[in-house]
Amino acid sequence: MLKPLRVFSVFSSVHRSHNLIRSESRQIPQTIPSFRNVSTSSIYQEEYETYVVHSETRPENPHLVKVAIIGLPNAGKSTLINSLTGRKACPISSKVHTTRCRARAISVKDNTQIVFLDTPGLVTEEESKHHHLEPQYLRDGEKALQEAHVIGVVHDASNYWLKNRLDEKVLRLLHLYPHKDSFLILNKIDILKSKRNLLDLVKILTNGSLVGQQPPEPGGNKKLNYLSESQVKKAVKPERGWPNFREVFLVSALTRSGVDGIERFLLKSSRPGPWMFSEEQFSDQSPEWLIEETVRGRLLEHLPQEIPYNLNTRIEYFHRGEQGNLVSVVLVECATPRLQKLVVGPKGSRIRTIAMEAEQDLYHTFQQPVMLKLITKYYESGVQQAGTIDCRTRHNQYRIVP
Repeated sequence: MLKPLRVFSVFSSVHRSHNLIRSESRQIPQTIPSFRNVSTSSIYQEEYETYVVHSETRPENPHLVKVAIIGLPNAGKSTLINSLTGRKACPISSKVHTTRCRARAISVKDNTQIVFLDTPGLVTEEESKHHHLEPQYLRDGEKALQEAHVIGVVHDASNYWLKNRLDEKVLRLLHLYPHKDSFLILNKIDILKSKRNLLDLVKILTNGSLVGQQPPEPGGNKKLNYLSESQVKKAVKPERGWPNFREVFLVSALTRSGVDGIERFLLKSSRPGPWMFSEEQFSDQSPEWLIEETVRGRLLEHLPQEIPYNLNTRIEYFHRGEQGNLVSVVLVECATPRLQKLVVGPKGSRIRTIAMEAEQDLYHTFQQPVMLKLITKYYESGVQQAGTIDCRTRHNQYRIVP
């Protein structure tokens, strides 16, 4: 039997614009039901086509460079890409496995287009099963390297236990693609209390050698040997570093310290060729995917332990207004009423914070106002129950509607 519906509403005043958003937010409750049993792909296709303007103009002498960013979970890969693109094109959180699939972020500098291939953190099959990761999680890193011109390895210099060697999964990929230019990024140096040992760490992780600083081989470039999987496994085991990095960068992706040097290196690494995307695009993902993943990133940030990994986020409604503002409704599916209560928090405090922070992130993603509404829903004994968490304009209050 269907239990009484409890609706939780919270209101914030983050990045508000305007009479158009207020009028649209009043219409949302009447609009949502018609979308609940309809395939989302057909609903959002028209919105996506109008959002991305496919410009036919291209610069003279266009250049392109595709960069695969790889590393362990939570090394700061997505944060680095966001710093380089100037947008929150990749959802982030302080927990591992925020990035669940391979996505491209795009940056344009003069006549050069830089395409960043953001990859999930490299994991073992056991870790993939433990965190309920998608099957492509184990393959996306390698697919990105196949496509890339340049490989960027992000290494967490603040991790006391792991900082003194490159992980075997990273070394395996570098050994499989030795012909690709690669560079090392020591990230999170702002967290270090002392930076005296950074040069020693660089020597360890590069085996005391940088290709970019070596004189050219007499008679041309040194011929690279391609190894089989079994040979790679044997070669990786005793190694702590990779001697073929062209450059090493000491950065804080969060504060952008040292990031400009990476951009200059990538511009030098570009090659003549047509752009992959129009100048207006900053991601190859649709707006609704970016919204879903941003909400999921905030859930990861605010919920304890492994609870957020058992939630599912799904777009219920998406609309782009005439003035450029975005209105979206996201469903957060919970397995139990207890889980829903944890998501909502005392008097709706947790979900209100999640909604407000997600709106802020989305403003920096789309660089225009976003009005976000969150709905929690759980299923019990085959009967659907729902609680609505709402983030709207101008008010800052909490209420329960029976």
